[in-house]
Amino acid sequence: MLALRTGLAAAFLSLAPVPLLAAQDLAKAYPVTLDWVEGAGGRSWTCGPEDVWRLKSFELSFFGELSLDFGPSVVVFGHHEHNVVWAVVLPEKDETLSARAKGDGEGIHSVFLRFHPALVGELFPRKTVRGPGDAQHAFEGKRVFAWKINASWQAQNRPVIPWRRSLVVDVETTAGRRFFMADTQKSELKYEPFFEKKALPTPAAITREDALAAFDQTWEAFDQEYPTFGLVPEVDWNELKKRWRKVAGEATTVYEAASAIGGLLKPLDDLHAWVAAGNEYVPLARRERPLNASWNGSKSLVGGFQETKKDLVWARTSDGLGYLNVYELNDQGLPEAFDLALEQLADTHGSVIDLRFNGGGDELLARAVAGRFLAEPVVYSKNRYRSGPEHDDLGPLLERVCEPRGPWRYAAPIVVLWGRRTMSSAESFALMLAQVPDATTMGDFSAGSSANRRRLELAGGIRVNLPRWLDLDPLGNPIEHVGIAPEVVLDFPPQAFTDTDDPVLAAALARLREIPEAERRSGKE
Repeated sequence: MLALRTGLAAAFLSLAPVPLLAAQDLAKAYPVTLDWVEGAGGRSWTCGPEDVWRLKSFELSFFGELSLDFGPSVVVFGHHEHNVVWAVVLPEKDETLSARAKGDGEGIHSVFLRFHPALVGELFPRKTVRGPGDAQHAFEGKRVFAWKINASWQAQNRPVIPWRRSLVVDVETTAGRRFFMADTQKSELKYEPFFEKKALPTPAAITREDALAAFDQTWEAFDQEYPTFGLVPEVDWNELKKRWRKVAGEATTVYEAASAIGGLLKPLDDLHAWVAAGNEYVPLARRERPLNASWNGSKSLVGGFQETKKDLVWARTSDGLGYLNVYELNDQGLPEAFDLALEQLADTHGSVIDLRFNGGGDELLARAVAGRFLAEPVVYSKNRYRSGPEHDDLGPLLERVCEPRGPWRYAAPIVVLWGRRTMSSAESFALMLAQVPDATTMGDFSAGSSANRRRLELAGGIRVNLPRWLDLDPLGNPIEHVGIAPEVVLDFPPQAFTDTDDPVLAAALARLREIPEAERRSGKE
């Protein structure tokens, strides 16, 4: 059994994807091309009907402390390229958990596994795999994933490749949730009681009529109000309705009905179009959005942060530069906190405004902050709404304006940083600051996603987020899917961002330090 094998093969099974040679040989079906890398971000993943497999049996034990011994079962895989990044095992018959720490004798509903992709053949030997399974189980596999991924080996709720010696066994039982972490190198098994009260909710039933009503209301609302169909011309909206309405009609639980709606919306590739069944969110398409920043590295470069607890940290460098990191736009006390910080930085001869950690929030808060850098009103964005039944029926261009605010304007040069994680209202914030005189923008493209959403409240407690505007930059160019380009694009690998270094911030500070002393001026005008 796996726990007794600590000398697993060191070499990868393959350096490039290969065709499926034998349906039962999962090591060949999912060849390995990835390994654990320090600082690597979360991976995107897919899970389709072809990733459901029937097992004759499933067996796993660790050092006499934990044992799973199932008969016929189903396994569902999520994978990045061909690398398995998560698995869910669903026993077909009543099975029980054997564990010394907690849960001994409890019936098992599901097992969520996190492991290095090179172990797929060890965990699921060829002799135990019958062949392809029922595609319907993919819904349950993805449901388990969505609920449990935030517990281990993840970044922004996306799976990270674990160490080879590490396995997470997250068991849903009749009595609760039992979370175990194994280290095969140290022959250790730890039980984490924290998750006992975070069990997967019992699936709520839904009638066929309610499932279809929820689906139809979603389709019709998007058909009439969604403004960016023109940016995804490959999407056949009527064909998607035909395909996924049939799935909705076969749903017996609220989550299955919500998953059918998720299947409808996923091809739109809209980060603001989401679906939830109660407190459970349906996994939809997610773009690769690596973080181009290091929190600790930034703190190290500026000499420590002053924490306001109002979505802002700030600092003053030893050579008289300011640093203002607005990491959210949610706290209504942000403008006041920003004003207080700016008073402390009034005599600095340049400042960095860091938006790389900011995923959005209240655009009005962004206006209040950006107004401290403006001498006159500026148009920072434009937008359009649907105006008719056709998907390309769009209303007039509407301008969004940011006004100056405050007793004085910070007039020294600023460098504004953003990247792929800068999203939604934070992108509008970036465009506001890009209009500031003596502003230089640096980093990476922003996320390219805005919403001005309407929430759909549907049968069974299903909720859907409906984006309603086409957001544009001041020149009228759509930002959806594209993002906003900074003037200076900086491309650094993930490993360049450490606890002591942040090369993007370092480049911004270097730019401000290049200003000749004779040309430097105080921030307070």
